[in-house]
Parts: sequence; structure tokens; C-alpha cells
Amino acid sequence: MKIIDLTLELYSGFVTDNDHLREHVLNKSKKDNDYSKSKEVEQRFISFLNQNGTHVEAPLHFIENGASVEQMKVEKMFGDSLVLDVSMLKELHDPITKDLLEEAERRQGVYVEKNDIVLIKTRKRGGGEEGAIETKGLDESAANWFVEKQIHVVGLDLPNVDRREHLESDIYQFLLSNEIYIVENLINLDQLPKHSRFLFFGIPLKLRNATTSPIRALSILNSQLI
Repeated sequence: MKIIDLTLELYSGFVTDNDHLREHVLNKSKKDNDYSKSKEVEQRFISFLNQNGTHVEAPLHFIENGASVEQMKVEKMFGDSLVLDVSMLKELHDPITKDLLEEAERRQGVYVEKNDIVLIKTRKRGGGEEGAIETKGLDESAANWFVEKQIHVVGLDLPNVDRREHLESDIYQFLLSNEIYIVENLINLDQLPKHSRFLFFGIPLKLRNATTSPIRALSILNSQLI
């Protein structure tokens, strides 16, 4: 069994989208601020925007009265997974289409099935590089394809799942309204097998009324659970 960490590291000053605030992770402990007189106690205060880093979108983020993070179906966030590599099939400013995804299936010999967790590699190094903000995500044909396939989750090595051409967020609303969760800012997708399946785990925190949650995204290779 081999574990691949697909999660961006968070630290003070970190930002994954120019539209988002920078992370503010305080390294001062409670004893530094005289909260505790015990020299054996070390506690840290952490403050960050929940959309920075590797995270999952809850329906509430784009749908009025949608499910918030603590109401998400956590069983959808782990299970059988595959990665589709479209990095060599498109330019950065080209959207991810149904045709591209089906071509990746044919080239890799793996095919999307019902209840899958589908990861999409759009970058040569599989996430974490500069320029990801400008890279286009899914178009309508790809979103419709995933709904037809009845997958559980779509994850990308990008900070946004859509094409970023407008502010209506139609792709987000369409996927989330069909109970397909969205994971963004994955890394190390280049370390995943292209021709076989693996397990994916990305459990959100139990945050009441939250619209997104950071996750520790992991893939497990050569697992006997598949």
C-alpha cells in the first residue's frame, strides 16, 4: 500500500487565488500571550479563509438553502477513484470538454463509472504551479457528462472548477445541485497511476453553516479495499 498526499500546505501569507485573502497562521502560542502559565502547554491560533488551500465546496456556497459542510454526505468523500490527464490534450486557456475527458479515457484505458471520484490533471506537474488561476476548468459539456455518469466527486488541480468567464457560477450550481461535490487545489496528480484505479480520501471538517471546508486529500495505491 502506498499513500500519495494531494494536499497543498497552508502557511502564513499563502494564497491560491488572487481574489482571496492571504492566510494568517499565527505561530504564537497561548503561553507566549500569557494565556497559560504552564511551560508544557503549546497551543496555536489559526485563522484562514476556508477556500484557500485544498478544499471541498458545499452546496450552500452557491445554492440558497443548500447543504452546509456539516450536512454533506461524508460517505461520498472517500472511495473508488481515477485520474484523467488532459494536460497534454489542451492549452491552458482551453476549457475541459466532454470530448477531452473521453479522449483521456481512451488513451489511459480507464473509464468513469457510477459513484466514482474523478480527479482531473490539467497541469504538467499535477498542481501547485504558478498560472493555475488562468487555466480554464470545465465547460457545460463536461459538467453534463459527469451528471450523466452519476459520479460522487470531481476534483481538479485548479482553484476553480469552471471557466471563470462570468460570475454566475453556472457550473458550480449545476454540479452541486446534482449532488456532485467539488474539490479544488489538488497537487501531486502526476504521481497517480493513469491506467488503474485507487482510493481517494478527503474528509471535510464538521463546521456548522460553513460553505467550504479544508480537507487532507489522500490517495491510496495498491489497496486491497478496491
